[in-house]
Amino acid sequence: MAMEEDNESCGSRPVQSPQRQSRQQKQKLEVYNEVLSRIRDLNCEEANLLGFDDQLWLHFNRFTSRYALDVNVDRAEDVLTHKRLLQLAEDPANRPAFDVRLVHVNMFAFTRLIHPPPTFGSSPNPEAPAIQGNKDNVEDEDSAISVTPYLSRPMHEITFSTIDKPKTLNQLTSLLSEIGLNIIEAHAFSTGDGFSLDVFVVDGWPRE
Repeated sequence: MAMEEDNESCGSRPVQSPQRQSRQQKQKLEVYNEVLSRIRDLNCEEANLLGFDDQLWLHFNRFTSRYALDVNVDRAEDVLTHKRLLQLAEDPANRPAFDVRLVHVNMFAFTRLIHPPPTFGSSPNPEAPAIQGNKDNVEDEDSAISVTPYLSRPMHEITFSTIDKPKTLNQLTSLLSEIGLNIIEAHAFSTGDGFSLDVFVVDGWPRE
């Protein structure tokens, strides 16, 4: 199971240099502009609302740079889903806010996808499961890989948003395991104002 957790704000991590922060901010802006352009091309009703551009930029700025760098810009509409879930999670009655969709995890570029890809990238190394064995702890974002063998098949992506508390990721992981879902990948992000966004790619869910 590949698990990526957003730890850039942890005190144990060295403070980034101004040059790196500037580079990451520039990359974040580039991703924002690309996502905004794609959302407009999709003729999303939300994109026509007054102040949408600023709201989308505020959404990106709620996270550290890793969110922008990891998100799949080809799935710009998924950013709107994340934005909506975070807004829903502001109301205690909606927690945890969640979304489920069918995705196609593909290890080979030449395979035609039936369903859209996950929001965040899968492991690029199909041999990684055999190399890593049963590593199930949270990995640094630069080394996280999947330990569950798969080539190309439909799976489900489940996205949660709630208050960011200690062990939230572990609790959600346990919940999914208890209902019989096999977690292929997990991507965890925290906002600066105390909310979490956790995205799981799972199999074991019967498909209709």
